[in-house]
Amino acid sequence: MVRFGLLALAVLLPTLTGYATLFALRAYRRAAESRRRPPPPEPVGRLVTRLRKLRLELEATENTPRSAARRHHLRAVRGAYLDLLRTACERFDVSPPPGGDRARQADIYRAEAALRDRGLDVAAERVKDIPPR
Repeated sequence: MVRFGLLALAVLLPTLTGYATLFALRAYRRAAESRRRPPPPEPVGRLVTRLRKLRLELEATENTPRSAARRHHLRAVRGAYLDLLRTACERFDVSPPPGGDRARQADIYRAEAALRDRGLDVAAERVKDIPPR
């Protein structure tokens, strides 16, 4: 009986090895293809909500009195806001503020005004999801 089991294994082993190789190749190709494909763009509503939240957080951080690590938090929030503002500018065909993370406030206001002209108001009074401070 053991000989029969070993014979069956010897006959089926090349077939199983071939299927395992084909499966591994297909999985590798699928993974490589998914890495090449850019992620789908973020929905406009979600982009607007995130942009408004970051702007409110930036204003709140700028208006707080001196505290520990305030400058670092301010740089982080400002960088995140400018990055998202740049994304919104690209989506709405508006020139983003030059200078990257060191963009001047006047350039940021110009980009926000251009977005407002396109129908995206960044300076909303209040966003529902943000708890009051």
